[in-house]
Amino acid sequence: MNTPQSMMIGWAALLIAGGGAFYYAKTEIDARRKAMAQRGLRPTEKKEWYEKIEGANPPPHPDAAIGTNAASAVKVAPSDAQLPTNPGSTAKP
Repeated sequence: MNTPQSMMIGWAALLIAGGGAFYYAKTEIDARRKAMAQRGLRPTEKKEWYEKIEGANPPPHPDAAIGTNAASAVKVAPSDAQLPTNPGSTAKP
């Protein structure tokens, strides 16, 4: 069975190894980005996801209804007169 001391040693080793891997990866990525920026291969501005795809159009704005204005795009519940009737139904209105 694991003792509290062995658990502490295990978690400490895991944290140190994870921190070392993170530091190593971060320095490698930063060096690669810096080298690409110096060569002019890395763009300086951020692109939206749809701009990264060649020939893609931007998605429409969610508030923009096609062919109508936003005020007429609001849905309204139908009244009782507009509801379809079911001749086999035994429910009384």
